[in-house]
Amino acid sequence: MATENKKEENRLELTNLTLLSLAAGAWDTLGESVFALSGSMGDVILDVMEKEMGLEIAGENPQEVVMEIGRIFVDEFGFCSDIDVASKGDGNLEIKVKNCVNVPFTDKLIKAGVEKPFICPIKNACQAALRRMDFKMHGEVEKWVAGKGSIINFTSV
Repeated sequence: MATENKKEENRLELTNLTLLSLAAGAWDTLGESVFALSGSMGDVILDVMEKEMGLEIAGENPQEVVMEIGRIFVDEFGFCSDIDVASKGDGNLEIKVKNCVNVPFTDKLIKAGVEKPFICPIKNACQAALRRMDFKMHGEVEKWVAGKGSIINFTSV
């Protein structure tokens, strides 16, 4: 029989396999239309951040909110080692996610044929916050090899 630690590892692996197959199947079926699901993912994550982690959105500017979401991903979730948010003019934002724990999973998604990481929790949470603040932004995620993470760009639409 497996130890409790091994059982926990196995549960995490099973969850990852389930999510991987679900994401790949959704991509195969819907293509880029699958981004319609990203909004609800972001809403759920944002709700947890507000209710359980003290995130406040009202009255803040977009860059500050995205920076606070980044801090939560680093400090509360341990999802990455650092998140840097920079303004790129015209209200556009660039988010550099360093040492992301999700890189191996994203590599598996790409290998399974998912061309764009539509389930990125950082992009989805930030996009949900921006949407709630009435900013219409398009988010793109690209792999950042040197930083062992990703770069997320939000551009005004």
